[in-house]
Amino acid sequence: MIARISEVIHEWTGWCPNRNAMTAKTCGTTAFSPGADSMPVKNPDPSGTDGSGTPWKGRYEHTQKGSLIICAVSAAIILILVLAYLSGPEWVALIVACILAGVLAIMSTLTVSIRDGLLRIRFGPVGLVRKSWPVSEIALVRTVTNSWYYGWGIRITPYGPLYNVSGYEAVEVQLFSGKAFRIGTDEPEALQAAIEKARAEKQDLSRQ
Repeated sequence: MIARISEVIHEWTGWCPNRNAMTAKTCGTTAFSPGADSMPVKNPDPSGTDGSGTPWKGRYEHTQKGSLIICAVSAAIILILVLAYLSGPEWVALIVACILAGVLAIMSTLTVSIRDGLLRIRFGPVGLVRKSWPVSEIALVRTVTNSWYYGWGIRITPYGPLYNVSGYEAVEVQLFSGKAFRIGTDEPEALQAAIEKARAEKQDLSRQ
């Protein structure tokens, strides 16, 4: 039972609880497949680039895992299920475990991508929470460091909404409308460069 739980968590998040105790079969290389609406596959080179430090072929994609969220929530789920297994199933405990599993499915990762003239973000493997902005509406982008108390998830800050799953680094995007928002990332310079390149390409096309 515990092995199956670990396998499901691994399939959702890419993280394997109790890794040392699990077999290679349980923690294999099965990848999540988001379906027909999925983003293009990230270039295997660092930072979504061609190895030269610049975004590749006008596209960018990077997924950041919320490691602390994954570890804490997964540990809580396993503990609840183990206790339920030893002392007998209790509906309240199982409901709580299901809610926590939902948190993992919805908020455990943040994928940022640029394609077709859009800056897109998608939370979690299931992609239930997602947003997009035309790069043509972006006036300015810069790298920033968030205060620790801004937290993770979707937050309201003095600089606009923050979309983040881990760490304090982010890019701040300002729109021509005057609105602004921040996207958390563990590779802020690469994301900034990708957005700026996409903006430049869009401007070149509009002049033609």
